[in-house]
Amino acid sequence: MPPASPAEMDSISMWNTLLLSPGSGEAMTKVEERDSYSRVFSTRELPALKRLPALREHFGQKIRLNIDAEPGQAVEMTMHDTPGLRRAEMLSSLTARLTRPAPMLADGEDAVCLMMKTSGQLALTQGRQQAVPQLGEAVLLLYREPSVLEFVNATYLAVRVPFGALSGLANDLEAAAGRCIPHDTEALSLLRTYVASLPARIADPQLGRLSATHIYDLIALAIGTTQESRQLANQRGVRAARLEAIKADLIRDAALNINQLAARHGITPRYVQMLFEDAGTTFSEFALERRLEAARGMLKSPRYMTWSVIAIALEAGFGDLSHFNRRFKRRYNMTPSDLRAQSKRNEVPASARNAAARSPT
Repeated sequence: MPPASPAEMDSISMWNTLLLSPGSGEAMTKVEERDSYSRVFSTRELPALKRLPALREHFGQKIRLNIDAEPGQAVEMTMHDTPGLRRAEMLSSLTARLTRPAPMLADGEDAVCLMMKTSGQLALTQGRQQAVPQLGEAVLLLYREPSVLEFVNATYLAVRVPFGALSGLANDLEAAAGRCIPHDTEALSLLRTYVASLPARIADPQLGRLSATHIYDLIALAIGTTQESRQLANQRGVRAARLEAIKADLIRDAALNINQLAARHGITPRYVQMLFEDAGTTFSEFALERRLEAARGMLKSPRYMTWSVIAIALEAGFGDLSHFNRRFKRRYNMTPSDLRAQSKRNEVPASARNAAARSPT
């Protein structure tokens, strides 16, 4: 694969170009001068007979679990690591049995893994507990105890942290192992949204360390904190995760106003403002940028070519056309009408392309 361009290198900080490990079917993005990295593991391009050995090698060395699966099954997953935190996502449907037997505990791995089911069937047995989570629910796996995980056409999103990072925050980690965490648990809902934005955040070492702390807080709140640590976790992890959840809502629907967002998240409009202020910006600035981006995308899209500029402005969340035109020109150095005209000129009709292809050179 060719080296990343300067712009790509800037966007991923110190990350190197993607390399393919020929023995395992594993694509790894390494990082210079720090311990964070991103890894894509896939057996799709391997011959069927080599898929299971590659899968066993990967899970045994990187995840510290034994795995048994159908020999020809194609598996694809991503892993993002920063000191004290790993995010893993199974992208393909997995049918397999994973075990961590008692003799394997001698490897000294002492992690805690919170696994959120996103599809299929998943069951975790640890100690005398067996958890069979429903869609959106989570289970807690302790690496210091034997365990069995069974997947049937399942996908999941997981975060893994050191046991010691939670021992001072959570109430009773051993008691929480092998139990389901309901999908409507507030801390779990916030954790799902926060973890979704994690890969981009851990590209920055400082943000990576801060994100790890926020994850510790949210896991502890999801399984039950000590009384002393609850207030700290609410002030630290919950506030950060709520901000990410509100930003995600605005990215999906830029027309949402502050009152709608506050109602959706069960907080006050003033609290929403304070979350953005703590991050060094304002709700109005962030919302304006998202709305301008949404309007720009619609103006360039053939799908909205029959829409008037004012209809697009309203759809993007602007209530005043003059204000929209003024802010759009300031942001993009052209009016909305200019951008639309430019997009139309760049849009070559399919009939013209076909005619050009048929004409002799």
